[in-house]
Amino acid sequence: MDWSLFFLGILMIFGSLSGFRRPEKDVHSVEGWQGRLRELKEGADEAYFEERRQLEAYPPPAHATAKNVRVLSMIGIASGVVLMIAAFFS
Repeated sequence: MDWSLFFLGILMIFGSLSGFRRPEKDVHSVEGWQGRLRELKEGADEAYFEERRQLEAYPPPAHATAKNVRVLSMIGIASGVVLMIAAFFS
């Protein structure tokens, strides 16, 4: 049994569970980013130096929808299970 594959599989499964259980958390962060940038463009005061420049320069991923986050998490869980099974046969 290969313990490194086994523990890597466990880490992948536990790392993917949060995205599977609460995918809307990532989607809310994208919506918050869009809302704050819209407020700044309408003339709101910046909370810190060059906040607007930072929001424009480093946008969140556009593909962060609840469905996509859940699918990626399911792929991570499946990969973790495959690694755990491979650990038993190596």
